[in-house]
Amino acid sequence: MKGNWRASLLRRRERRELTVLEDSRRQRTAALQKKDFHAVFVRDVQARVMTEKHSTILYRCLLVGALASLLALMSGCVSQEQVKANHAVEDYFVGDFRHSESQLKPLAQKPDENYVLNNERLGSAALAHYDLDTAEAAFLRAYEVVNSTGVNDPARAAATVLLSENIKVWKGEPFERAMLNFYLGLVYYMHHEYDNARAAFENALFKLRDYGQGGDASDQYRQVESNFVLAYLMLGRCDQRLGKPDDARKAFDRVVDLRPDLRTLADYHRNEQSNMLLVVDYGFGPEKMTSRDGTIAGFRPTPREEGPIPLPVLSVDGRPVNVSDAALPPIDLLALAQDKRWQSIDTIRAVKSVLGTGMIVGGAAYGATDRRANPYVALGLIAGGIAMKASSQADLRRWEFLPRTVFIIPLAAPAGKHNVQIEFPRMPGMRQTWTGLEVPPTGEVTFYFRMERGNVGPYSWPPPAMVKSEPGNPATPQ
Repeated sequence: MKGNWRASLLRRRERRELTVLEDSRRQRTAALQKKDFHAVFVRDVQARVMTEKHSTILYRCLLVGALASLLALMSGCVSQEQVKANHAVEDYFVGDFRHSESQLKPLAQKPDENYVLNNERLGSAALAHYDLDTAEAAFLRAYEVVNSTGVNDPARAAATVLLSENIKVWKGEPFERAMLNFYLGLVYYMHHEYDNARAAFENALFKLRDYGQGGDASDQYRQVESNFVLAYLMLGRCDQRLGKPDDARKAFDRVVDLRPDLRTLADYHRNEQSNMLLVVDYGFGPEKMTSRDGTIAGFRPTPREEGPIPLPVLSVDGRPVNVSDAALPPIDLLALAQDKRWQSIDTIRAVKSVLGTGMIVGGAAYGATDRRANPYVALGLIAGGIAMKASSQADLRRWEFLPRTVFIIPLAAPAGKHNVQIEFPRMPGMRQTWTGLEVPPTGEVTFYFRMERGNVGPYSWPPPAMVKSEPGNPATPQ
């Protein structure tokens, strides 16, 4: 209503001033006929003042309207989908994985620019909730888009030169894509689908090599994967269970070559004899940051800012189990994100920022220095520059659920049910307890832990999401 009232007032003012201007012109004509040149001069001055005043008012109105539109563009509108996604993220971080999953399910079905991101979020929430079928489907959907061609086709990519980078289908940073392959492989591994798991872990290594930068391809591959031995560890375990001991040894040897401190964790016989694998996600991954003008993305916090990764303490059936020699962090995503080879420095974004600044400065200079400058040209330059600066803002979307590290803890436990507690003594409140974890008489079992403060349990096995509906049993997957 305010906008309509102001517009009506402006129209009435313009009509009144145009009427005064027209009366002044008629009086000038009459003065000329009477040869009253003083009156002619007065009317000329009045007409000039009125014309300039009318032009100034219109110019200001256009400027205010343009700036209001640009401010709306720069501040952005939060959609209902984004609100729901934010709530799902909040639920995840307080340990309510079931509710987080339920909110993400409809979002993950929507084929928009956040399709990959929402499916990765859904996969993480479902994995923590032990809804493994949903986790597998979500990770697989994200994987198919990330590895497909033509998603960000040339026509759509060209549009991003003048439009916001956010219209592109989000595929994540290289380390996020590698982690997608890891989690897809982990779900397959938990299902004992070792062929599929091996393919996913191997693809994580391929992706890292493909996304790297450098001259020699082999050096490039080694340098990038040196910060991601996680896939090699799981690759070796898959080869053992597929009856490929030589390939398994090569994978474990590769781990030791890249990270000598992981020698115990990558021991062939220790992994062969383990029948209980604990996969523990700890901490929070990197967050995207921007420079002051919001154009170039970096990552924070750094490992130095966050401090060293604390080590877990494990107890089984109330008795401590010494895993200090094996429970070492294979990766640190905070460190990985600081590597220049993993940072997305978008040339188009930088160029847009420079062009936008030039247009703003040029428009201001044109309007300030040239007394005969057309105000609409100056306005257009300034508005165009601000719009370009607004559209050059970095894409800050990220896979928020990623941990800082993933601990891989192989154990040899007697068949039967066990109570397991994982604790990080250096971090108060960071522990989790499960009762009744069942180890089969043959084969192995994998348990996943997502560590969150306050999400301590105790939790009973099997979790509700794994309880299948049976006659006489009202429980259903949640």
